[in-house]
Amino acid sequence: MAVLLQPVAGPAGQGMATVQVAETLELRRTLARQLLVDTLWRQALLVAAIAAVVLWAVQRATQPVRDLSDRLRGRAEDDLSPLDVVGAPRELQPVIEATNTVMARLAGLLEHQKRFVRDASHQLRTPLAVLKAQVQSARRGDVAPDLALQEIDTTVDRATELANQMLALAKVEQLRQQGEPPCIDAEPVLRAVALDLAPLIAERHLDFDLQTAPAPVRAHEWSLRELVRNLLHNAIKHTPPAGLLAIRLGTEGDEAVLTVDDGGPGIDDLQRQRLFQPFAAGDVRSGSGLGLAICLEIVRAAGGHIGLDNRREGECVVGLRATVRLPLADNPG
Repeated sequence: MAVLLQPVAGPAGQGMATVQVAETLELRRTLARQLLVDTLWRQALLVAAIAAVVLWAVQRATQPVRDLSDRLRGRAEDDLSPLDVVGAPRELQPVIEATNTVMARLAGLLEHQKRFVRDASHQLRTPLAVLKAQVQSARRGDVAPDLALQEIDTTVDRATELANQMLALAKVEQLRQQGEPPCIDAEPVLRAVALDLAPLIAERHLDFDLQTAPAPVRAHEWSLRELVRNLLHNAIKHTPPAGLLAIRLGTEGDEAVLTVDDGGPGIDDLQRQRLFQPFAAGDVRSGSGLGLAICLEIVRAAGGHIGLDNRREGECVVGLRATVRLPLADNPG
């Protein structure tokens, strides 16, 4: 700031002074700079306060998520028990429920694998032990070579059939995990399987009757083939020579219905309850005990039902009827 004093003579000769005050450019710059610094400090303090509040709020809001992560990370490798939903924030409950669903599926899959390994080790141990004993007996010369080879061949066939059926049972579960199956017509699949088994039917001189109609269902082709093959193989195996073997495929309402009638001795109520259980072959249904168990799993995976009933003529049992009902492809239910 500059101050200027200038003497002035008045009319009466008296002296007067004029004072002029002026601001310099440097002073204005200094004031502007000071105002800017003060403003920036206040804004910086405000931004820091807001950031601290936001950080605290975010940390507090995400604490349940971190707690859930710590709980999952701290679990044992084989612990697939469901998480506790009680007390969890409302926003996290859908995530916990979805996690529990996934862990339940994993637990079921692991249990199926454990059961498969347990059953495989138990069931394959017997034919292998028998085969070992037969080989040792043949080496000692206890039986004739031709008879020993025949016994060994029979044992190998049974072990092979058992292994194939166990692999088929595992594949059914694998296909179940692949989601919704495609739409397929069961009629050509049924006719193809019947054609494959035609030599067995002709060998036993069975009275074979096949009646089919288009029946679109949602299932994997391999599953349908395995279902039909097991049902027909059982029927052929337990029907006496020149007996009846009848197959029907059609639709009833919103279902595809497959029936397989044989001319065997039928089953009693106790056998009917056990035959669908793995490795639970009945006295009249000798074998590995996996064929009907495979059929049951295939039908369940397709959302259907399977049942066994004796066929009667009056009071006499003349055979067994296996009935499979599957939802038609155009019926989501």
